Amino acid sequence: MTELPSVARPDEASGRAPVPPAVGWRQLRWARWFPSLAALLVVLASWGLLSGLLAHLSYIFQPVFVPLLISGALAYLIKPLADWLDHVGKRWVRSAGIRHTLAVLTAMLVAVMGLVLALFVVIPSLAAQLTQAAKKLPAGYQRFMAMAQPVLEGLQQRYPRQYEQVVGSIRERIADPASLVEPVLVGLSTTFSNVIGVVTSLVNLLLIPFFVYYILKDAGHLERRLLTLVPARHRATANDVLTKVDLALGNFVRGQLIVCFSMSVLYVVGFSLLGVPSALSLGFLSGFGHLIPYIGTFLAGVLTCTLALSDAPSLLQLGLVIGVYVIVQSIESFYLTPFVLGERLDLHPFLVIVGLLVGHHLFGILGVILTVPFLAVGKVLVGVTVEYYERSDFYRYGAALPPSVPASSDEVAGEASTEVSSMAATTSAS
Repeated sequence: MTELPSVARPDEASGRAPVPPAVGWRQLRWARWFPSLAALLVVLASWGLLSGLLAHLSYIFQPVFVPLLISGALAYLIKPLADWLDHVGKRWVRSAGIRHTLAVLTAMLVAVMGLVLALFVVIPSLAAQLTQAAKKLPAGYQRFMAMAQPVLEGLQQRYPRQYEQVVGSIRERIADPASLVEPVLVGLSTTFSNVIGVVTSLVNLLLIPFFVYYILKDAGHLERRLLTLVPARHRATANDVLTKVDLALGNFVRGQLIVCFSMSVLYVVGFSLLGVPSALSLGFLSGFGHLIPYIGTFLAGVLTCTLALSDAPSLLQLGLVIGVYVIVQSIESFYLTPFVLGERLDLHPFLVIVGLLVGHHLFGILGVILTVPFLAVGKVLVGVTVEYYERSDFYRYGAALPPSVPASSDEVAGEASTEVSSMAATTSAS
């Protein structure tokens, strides 16, 4: 058996000492945390720039912000129907553009017809009840004052000083005509401003159908155009982020609809047990008034209390109606919103409750409306960031460079056979 000649290493053949491997900058102790520090500075700078940009954009687009917000919510509600119609229409319409446009218009028409039908069912019943309540209000007011008189007399006996101060203040206002005229003038000025605001709101409402149409029609095209601006190697990740954000926002809108419907059922049951007139209409009005935090619920509550007092004027009835509102609002705050929305968006109920409190403290009503969708989008972005971080070399190997991968046995055998062949060819030639 022929013995293969030994192959000398390059360093041994030349007689030179082996060259140590170069030290990477990530292996230096002083630079170990440099990537994390640089990333943190970039994030803070980006957050500051983004906050300033959003502040300026919110000021510029303030007149159309609410219509765009409503249009986006309506578009998410109508989108499943439009997608289904687009899929079904493939049998009859070959052109994708025409088919998509017809599907969007048909879905919007169905939504408008459903809204009009609901209004025709709710408004006439509610208007009839309000007319009857208006006729009963004078007599109900007299009975209510007759019941309140003993309470006022008791307050006068127990707190005579405070009672006289309140009554004296009322008498002074009645005796001074200027004190009566000034609130009237202020009220007229406020009314004029409110009229201008109502006209502007009506114009904005007329813009909502156009916004909904173009959002449904061109959102997919805009998304594809945005993806073309992303580098090819990151395009799949960007598409995944957009898909998850779209799914989260859609789940939020549909989850909010479930919450409002559940509250409506609870209100209807409570009002029916108390014998409140038009319990069905008032229940759904109160439930879907939750879409406008505080204001919608307050107006529906005032209307419900008025109808309840006109039918059975008593402090007990008023207290029971207010109790229904308190109970349903508590169920919504501590169960429906955290668990229904949290489950659909995969958010922890504790996080939802804390987010709502912080959003209300920072931004008021707007913060309450936008907190949950912002949490949903933030969860998607944080999840993608964590996945990217877990795939990074910094997470897998720490601050040092990844260890050099040893050559496989096949590669070593291939290199050895190549060197042996070359040496054999040289020997035979000599």
